Amino acid sequence: MIKQKEDILYTSKNLLRDVKRTLKNQEEIKNLKGENFNVFSILKMESKENGTHSAFLGELLNPKGSHNFKTVFLGLFLQQLGYEELDLNSAEVVLEYSLGFINDDAKTGGRVDIYIKDATNKTICIENKIYATDQNLQIKRYSNHNKENNTVYYLTLTGEEPSDWSKDDLAINEDYHCISYRKTIIEWLELCLKEAADQPILRESIKQYIILLKKLTNQLSDDKMEKEIKDIIKSNYKSAKTISDNIEEVEVEHASLYLDEIGEMVINKLNKTESIWTFKVADNLTTSWTGLNIYNKMWTNGIRVQLQGNSKIHSSQNQYGLIAEKKCFNRKSIYDALNETEFAVGEWNSNEYWVCYNRNSDMNFGDIEVRANLFNDEKRLKLVEQVATRIIELCRLCDQPLRNFQQIETT
Repeated sequence: MIKQKEDILYTSKNLLRDVKRTLKNQEEIKNLKGENFNVFSILKMESKENGTHSAFLGELLNPKGSHNFKTVFLGLFLQQLGYEELDLNSAEVVLEYSLGFINDDAKTGGRVDIYIKDATNKTICIENKIYATDQNLQIKRYSNHNKENNTVYYLTLTGEEPSDWSKDDLAINEDYHCISYRKTIIEWLELCLKEAADQPILRESIKQYIILLKKLTNQLSDDKMEKEIKDIIKSNYKSAKTISDNIEEVEVEHASLYLDEIGEMVINKLNKTESIWTFKVADNLTTSWTGLNIYNKMWTNGIRVQLQGNSKIHSSQNQYGLIAEKKCFNRKSIYDALNETEFAVGEWNSNEYWVCYNRNSDMNFGDIEVRANLFNDEKRLKLVEQVATRIIELCRLCDQPLRNFQQIETT
């Protein structure tokens, strides 16, 4: 048994060495090809769902798009989905299409990221998720639109399912379908790339976008290197599987350390004048939407500042902000109180749970390069300081206005 463990450890070290060498070669190839110059990355547009991804996909899908390929790209996309019912000759593509005001009781309404329709009243609703959270009953509301002639697709980086509060009682592959950037979109774009071979500007734009998607989905941009990695894994399967089975545990351990360091830094700074601040890191960070909670002893129970994952903190976009559920607290009164400080509502997002929340690219552990910072003490500390500074600022702005803030009385 000891000999077997030693063999696995030895093989694992060799496997990691070989993979590291391959990744280094990949970086050299990227440099030679100039792939590190990516306009989407340079302009910090990588994770903007509507501003980047829906806009780019929508333009290619649109028969009237500036690509001048008419219905070619849309036709290839529908083939990729296995969808044959749409009339291409009358197809229209609309971004952020309004289905009317949101009605949670009727489970209708909302804005669809990418909406495709034809003259026969066939419609396709595509909900595009890069790092954003699901809205309440979102997929359910879309499925209730044009009920007999509508197909709903949930598009994410790797093809995960929508949350329970978004899909409600819907069944996958019956009421909605999951598609991914990693497979569905990249394979479709590769087909588009072939069609655009003699159109240099369009071709290179699609190519840069494919490179971006491979980065976001942690794929190698060079097919030869990807095959080499797979061959290394096949030759060392037991060691590779052992490493794979332990990766999330290591990620969670360091994410917990990261949150502890942030919590300590936040309350040490805030408690210099008054010891009213405490923090708690969630016991199980493998659960979605958990993380770090900052509490103020002078605040009513239910109000807190939080840093959480969207969904798991160690592998997704993180967000931080102030939580006070809309059903428990009068939001207008909270905003009125906060507006007496330097708090600027327009700089934040909000929903039924968050009074305000924000995201930042340096808190995106969905990006493997950012996630790697968790395992480097110097880089992690730098990130801790950046995030803690933002949280401290928010806590200070909210401290006095929210002291003894009363919950809504219910009958």
